[in-house]
Amino acid sequence: MLHFAHGGLLVAGLIVTLFVASRIANHGVQGLSLGSLTGASATVAAVEEIEPEVVEVADTPSSKLSPDLQRVKAYIAKRYQVSAVAVEPLLASAQQTGRSVGVDPLLLVAVMAIESRFNPFAESPMGAQGLMQVIPKWHPDKVDVKTDKGAMFDPDTNIRVGALVLKEYIQSTGSVERALQQYNGSSDPTAPYANKVMAVKAQLSQAARGGKYFGA
Repeated sequence: MLHFAHGGLLVAGLIVTLFVASRIANHGVQGLSLGSLTGASATVAAVEEIEPEVVEVADTPSSKLSPDLQRVKAYIAKRYQVSAVAVEPLLASAQQTGRSVGVDPLLLVAVMAIESRFNPFAESPMGAQGLMQVIPKWHPDKVDVKTDKGAMFDPDTNIRVGALVLKEYIQSTGSVERALQQYNGSSDPTAPYANKVMAVKAQLSQAARGGKYFGA
């Protein structure tokens, strides 16, 4: 049996040798690796078809701020003990909204400082909500809280509505100070609210110019 098995292996070896010789005769030496080359080519083609993922880096809020508001950001972080990272998008929104609505962005920032100290989730017992403490039921033409009860806690929405209210009051009263008094719900021209907001705005303006901070 061992002799028979050994003879069988010799026959098998001879068949393989003849097959290899035939491949070389018909295709040359490269014919021996035709399958592997084909597989390699397919692999290369597949790799080439996979495009590298492009990661788009979005602009950070700080890159959107003007140099003046960059300085204001540093001042606010120090004066009000809030994170500069957290306040960046608020300033960016005030900048964009102020420009589009036609209200000084620093006025919007000053109102936020007085009304909520930059807390977007602030809410008063009277129902004033968000950064600029807007009472939604008084301004149904500007925000639909029936559809979205949390709309005024969205910083962009709150700043936009607050800016529109201020713009409306400035146009109707002809004065920023009187508009602020109306914003605060007071008709008394001697009420301190407007003076408080304007004092904060003056501090912000000083910071924006790179001057020394005062009133801290």
